Amino acid sequence: MTRSERLDEMKVLYFARAYSDIEMAERLAVDRTTVYRDRMALESEHVFVQDEEGRWRFDRSRYLSNIRVNLAEALSLYLAARRTSQQTRVAHMPVASALEKLAVTLRQPLTTRLVRAADHILAQRQDPARTMVFERVAEAWIENRQLRLHYRAFGRDEEKVHRFSPYLLEPSPWNDGIYLIGQSDLARQIITLKLDRITQAALLGPFALPEEFDEGQLLRHAWGIWGGEGMPEIVRLKFAPGQATRRLKESIWHPLEQVIDLPDGGCL
Repeated sequence: MTRSERLDEMKVLYFARAYSDIEMAERLAVDRTTVYRDRMALESEHVFVQDEEGRWRFDRSRYLSNIRVNLAEALSLYLAARRTSQQTRVAHMPVASALEKLAVTLRQPLTTRLVRAADHILAQRQDPARTMVFERVAEAWIENRQLRLHYRAFGRDEEKVHRFSPYLLEPSPWNDGIYLIGQSDLARQIITLKLDRITQAALLGPFALPEEFDEGQLLRHAWGIWGGEGMPEIVRLKFAPGQATRRLKESIWHPLEQVIDLPDGGCL
């Protein structure tokens, strides 16, 4: 492995988790002093943080990934970014900044259109409190930290204060809502909170994500992000030939759905 290849590998590893110089040396099969010199070289480009056990990793809150994409991949990123911009109703600086940074890496006409989308977001009404909630929730989820949340449920005037362990951030497939899924000290089971209904968020200490938590299993029977207790029931729907069947096949309505074509051109 050349030094250039080793530095690239170290970037990947430091981004994934923290390493001591000894652990990194063992991982790369090199001497500890080599790792130390390489880490010093990386510090000129990347911000490191040290954990309580003396291990080093990249500060992910300041890390910007460099990626290479082909035309089809660029279009996929563009479409996802455009959808995000269309679902942002306030002057959300993190979203606008992400669009601007992504725009720099793409080609025309994608670049110009993403810059316009960023300008459109920044022209909307200011809501610093919502931006602060978004940033705190994002940091807590990425860093596995608990939150103190003030939450006003739909149809209620009073707020409840949760000590919340965020397991998952999940966008709704049916609207522009983003939902925080995790464990609250006010509930025995995993609950879902809509991000827009969180009025205040403060970072607390770390928590350990339960080993048995499986987001795929949790959402396996959910309709979007909405689920319930008990075993699901199988429902069979028959769609007429023509526009009804065509429209059905254009979307995925449920992760476990099965579409069976019928001889008359319809489907079940």
